Amino acid sequence: MDLKRSVTIIFFMCLGFIFTACEETEKLEDEVPIEFDLSNFPDFVTPNSDYYTIRIGEVPEIFSDSYRLIVSGALEDEDTLDLEALYQLDQTELLLTVECIGNSANGLLVSTARWQGFDLYEFLLSKGMYLTAEAVQFRCADNYFASYTINQIREGKVLAALFMNGDTLPALHGFPLRILIPGLYGVKQPAWVTEIEVLEFAGQDFWNQYGWDTSPPIAVDSKILFPTNSSEFTLGDTVQVGGTAFGDSRISEVQLSIDAGETWEATDIVKQVESEQVWVFWASEIIFPDSGDYSIHTRAIDVSGNIQPEIDDERFDGTNNWPSVQITVHSENITP
Repeated sequence: MDLKRSVTIIFFMCLGFIFTACEETEKLEDEVPIEFDLSNFPDFVTPNSDYYTIRIGEVPEIFSDSYRLIVSGALEDEDTLDLEALYQLDQTELLLTVECIGNSANGLLVSTARWQGFDLYEFLLSKGMYLTAEAVQFRCADNYFASYTINQIREGKVLAALFMNGDTLPALHGFPLRILIPGLYGVKQPAWVTEIEVLEFAGQDFWNQYGWDTSPPIAVDSKILFPTNSSEFTLGDTVQVGGTAFGDSRISEVQLSIDAGETWEATDIVKQVESEQVWVFWASEIIFPDSGDYSIHTRAIDVSGNIQPEIDDERFDGTNNWPSVQITVHSENITP
C-alpha cells in the first residue's frame, strides 16, 4: 500500500514528521502469522520519499557551507556553530512515529523514521545552561517556531537530528537540522532550525496564535489501511483487514467491530518494536455473516489502559476518533 503523502498545505498546522526512541542495535520484531499477506502494509520504517510533509511555506534553500546555528539565551557559553561542528558531536538514534495534529480520523498523515543526531539536553548542559532556564525556543529558516519546556528536554530524549534513515537529512524534511521530541504531534518537531534560544520564561509555538493547543501528547489512535472505502466482497469471502496503531505510550491491543461498537474482537499485532512511541501493525481476517453494507471500526488500547474514544470532542489539539471504513458484501459473485 502506498503511504506516500507529499502534502504541501501552506496554511495548515503540521510541520511534523515521525520519530521514536530506539537504540541503534534495536531490531524490528516480526510477529506475522505465516499465512497473512503483508503486501498491503507500507514499510514499517517509512522511506524518506514516502514520509509525509506539511509546512507553512516553501522549502527553505539552505547551503551546507554557509549554514550557522545560533545558540543563545540563558547560557554561560553562547555560540554559533557551522554544520561540520554539529557533525562532530556525539551521535545517538531515535526510531519514532509522528502524526500530524490535523490528521483526520482515518487519515494517513503519519510516518515512522529512524533519526540520528545529538542529544539536545546534553548539548545545552555543555553550553552552561542556567539553572533558571524554563524553556527553549526554536526558530526556523521558514519563519516557523516552536518551544519545549526544560522538563520536556530533560526527560523526553529530545534529539537534534542531522540524519534520516541513514541519509543526510533531506531538504524536504528539514535539512540541516530538525528537532524531535518523542510522543508529541508534528507541530512540535521544528525543521530547518537556525536558532536555539534558552529562555527564563515560557516559549511560544507558531500554531498557538491560530487557536491550536500544541501541548497534548499524541493520543492513543488507530488507522485502517485496508480494505479501502467502498470495497466490495462476496458472501463467504475471507476479508483481510489491517492497519496501524500508535500514541504517546506503547500499544497493547487493537480491537475491531463490524456492528458500530456493540461488540469487539481483538486483532493480531503483526509487527512491532520494543519502544514506546513507535507504531504497531495489526491485522485480522473476517468472514461476514450476511450480505449487506458494513462499517468497520477499530479502537486501540495502550499499556496504561487508555482506550481510543468513539468521538474526540476536543478540537484543535489532535483527533483520535474511531476510524471507519464502509464496505459491501454481496450475496453472489460481482460481475463486471
